[in-house]
Amino acid sequence: MTTKNSIKTSILATIPILLFGISWMSECMDIDRTYQLVFFFCAIASMFLLLGIGWVKDFPKWSIYSIGFCLLISLMLMKISSPILNRSETFGLLGLLPLGLTLVISISIHFSLQPLKQLLKQIKEEKSTILFIIYGILPLILWMEFDEIYQVSAIPYIIILTILTALGVIIYLTSTKKYVKTLSLILGIVITNALAITAITMVFDRMIIN
Repeated sequence: MTTKNSIKTSILATIPILLFGISWMSECMDIDRTYQLVFFFCAIASMFLLLGIGWVKDFPKWSIYSIGFCLLISLMLMKISSPILNRSETFGLLGLLPLGLTLVISISIHFSLQPLKQLLKQIKEEKSTILFIIYGILPLILWMEFDEIYQVSAIPYIIILTILTALGVIIYLTSTKKYVKTLSLILGIVITNALAITAITMVFDRMIIN
């Protein structure tokens, strides 16, 4: 059965994406590194919070995309080195700490297998749910594509990419037609990546000229 969420709920569900966009833009601005880290922490924390709320509420559709994001960012954190560690060392299993804490807190609040059963039920009834989970990693993919590009000229592109990514979520959640839901995610992935590649080329060209 295809369900529809209200526009208000759908917009609220995109808050973590918007926060991630703000964090991404802060990296291109000449502001204190501390503030950049605060923005990044808030963005990541909001996505884990969405995952936790999703578990407690038996994974309503608007929370499901957080699964993909949280899994990928956890793997990335495992590979990140820290000034606290030696340069050759990474966080390793410590990178799973945010995900672990989220699950422990969520399960302690709602100790049940119902969230997993409900998630599997949604996947069985609507295969686009799997694509929605994958869609959750899109902000991270776009961010990684812009690796080492910290130019103010990239900010307009980041704003557009953030809005388009959020728009894909909103259309998916508010539509009742399966083909529209699936198409919104596929187009969201294709268009944002095409725009990202174009933007990277243009920003690089400006850097070379300057």
